[in-house]
Amino acid sequence: KLINKITAAIDIGSYNCRMIIVNNAAKIKVLKTISVATNLIKNLSYSNEFTHENIRKTLKCLTMFSKKMLEYNVTNYRCVATEACRQVINSDFFTEEVKNKTGLSVEIISVNEEARLCFQSCKKYFQKINNEGILFDIGGGSTEISFFNVTSEKFETSSIPLGVINLSEKINIHGKSKIISQMNRYFKSLNSDLSNEIDPSFSLGSCSTMSTLSAIYQNLTFFDKKKIEGSLLDVCEIMKIINNLKNLKISEMLEHPCIRKRYPLLLNGIDILEKILENFPIKQILVSQSGLTGGMIENLY
Repeated sequence: KLINKITAAIDIGSYNCRMIIVNNAAKIKVLKTISVATNLIKNLSYSNEFTHENIRKTLKCLTMFSKKMLEYNVTNYRCVATEACRQVINSDFFTEEVKNKTGLSVEIISVNEEARLCFQSCKKYFQKINNEGILFDIGGGSTEISFFNVTSEKFETSSIPLGVINLSEKINIHGKSKIISQMNRYFKSLNSDLSNEIDPSFSLGSCSTMSTLSAIYQNLTFFDKKKIEGSLLDVCEIMKIINNLKNLKISEMLEHPCIRKRYPLLLNGIDILEKILENFPIKQILVSQSGLTGGMIENLY
């Protein structure tokens, strides 16, 4: 274990870049959390490479992260990139630019490692859901589904390259019915592989889609992480929220304190979530926002 070290974890996501800085003296203490929307994966479906503008925005964000790490005297860090970097043809150029401009070394992690870190970040909730279930993460460029049983140490992950950003782009290219059918077949196939060892009635939703639905369900006037983190929602409640959202006008979503301009991402997340709920007998979902940065901190210590 590291003693009295200041540690940072950075997640270069498809939509957001996130960083958490902690001190592990006696007990892990969060010193700083930052999340910046850089939309790195935007338009990737059309060209399969990062645009110079998206790289520029991400570099600006990571430069700020690097300065914060110096400010807090960070001595240990891990910086990972996920689906966006797994897909593109110019990922090497991007990681080299990050290294040259910010000094940060970027690790492009596999689907399995991404799911494992997400799983690690949810450790504190395992007993609440009887140590088994489904973990899903609807990201910007992909959706991961993991089956787990903590007692038998079972952990299986699968991924589909559809998330809240590229879903719209894929639909523009191939048509909505084809993409939704593809998603449905994928989840149906996963369900047929679901082991009898796993009770899927309880689920962990580690993604912004579930965080937003929880905030809406609680009628929050702002995105209060303390009230959202660890909240438990019944699927019937979730479906009521979804149906209500589908009846809202765009102007009403723009006025909603927990939605605003992010409404296209939420609606895409709902399309993916609905297919998950149609294909798995989930009854309750526990909401977690810790994600990859939380999992990295668990691992670094």
